Amino acid sequence: MPLPAFAADSPIRVGLIGASGTGWGRLAHLPAIASIPGLQLTAVSTTRQESAQATADEFGVPEAYDNPDALIASDAVDLVVVAVRVEHHHEILQKIARAGKPVYSEWPSGSDLQQTTQLRDAFATAGVPAMTGLQARSTPGLRYIRDLVRHGYVGRVLSTTLVGAAGPWGDVVDPGNAYLQDDSLGGTMMTIPFGHNLDGICNVLGEFTAISAMTAIQRPIVRLEGTDDTVEKTTPDQLLVSGELADGVMISAHYRGGRTAGTTLHWEINGTEGTIVVTAQSSLQLSPMTIYGATTGESTLHELPIPPSYVRADPSLPYVAATVAEALLFAESDLRHGTRLAPTFDDAVTRKQMLEALRRAADTGVAQRLT
Repeated sequence: MPLPAFAADSPIRVGLIGASGTGWGRLAHLPAIASIPGLQLTAVSTTRQESAQATADEFGVPEAYDNPDALIASDAVDLVVVAVRVEHHHEILQKIARAGKPVYSEWPSGSDLQQTTQLRDAFATAGVPAMTGLQARSTPGLRYIRDLVRHGYVGRVLSTTLVGAAGPWGDVVDPGNAYLQDDSLGGTMMTIPFGHNLDGICNVLGEFTAISAMTAIQRPIVRLEGTDDTVEKTTPDQLLVSGELADGVMISAHYRGGRTAGTTLHWEINGTEGTIVVTAQSSLQLSPMTIYGATTGESTLHELPIPPSYVRADPSLPYVAATVAEALLFAESDLRHGTRLAPTFDDAVTRKQMLEALRRAADTGVAQRLT
């Protein structure tokens, strides 16, 4: 990462690509950016000038564009934030790299490992920071769990288990999320909720050294909610993963597509001296987590409230915006001080390598080694 380029007393001017409707950019990034004193939103772009201008007027943004090229070229933009559908990431991010501007791109940064590696290399060649939105690891809860483990709360970690569910990959989906059923586009249950959760787990416990997997498409036809129309699902809606993490930690994970009255997220860490259990109503980056623990001599779990010192984002923000704000605060520090706190495109490549190994394991029935 290059030397810091932004003085402590001047705002970092941000341009947001993908700011219309009820999308992730408007839902999470707009309020997150607005809440951080060191960031100043100076430009937005959408696919229509009318919607871009409406967003700009609502949030007091000076510049509005109907295409990303004009925003990238703007002299009023220091940092570009990309929050569009994943199949558009590669083209847009290549243009940002050529412009030599730092970027914060929503995960998945590229549709596959090849694209993500190309993008990492493009920004490395340009010599500018490229950060990715693997924001689960930036949440107060994950940082607290990481410290609990590192400080020996559970002793030596022996194993970890994840069980989760993801609504958009069942038998009914909101029409706006129909594209998530197409495996070729890269925005799938495997890459988005499962990828976010495993990134958080690996950030706490270490990376995979070996992985085995089985996948299935149990509901191949999906109805568009509120209509009789259907689409074909070509991406797995059942993921079964087992393997080994660093230091010999055993891991098992089962993720299911669709709404459920059962377990939406349950993550357990077992060690020689204790246990940590995490529950949530969605993925770790999307909903508040409750943390429980018990150490040697304690026969039952009890809640471990997240200490206020771990919370840096504006507490009045909705949770999804707060998690993005936590990640952007790390990104701001990296840009100003040359730190390495926010997840980078190097981290994105590592996660894509893990997911590619998962696919190979499921396709071949052979456990994959990772180094």
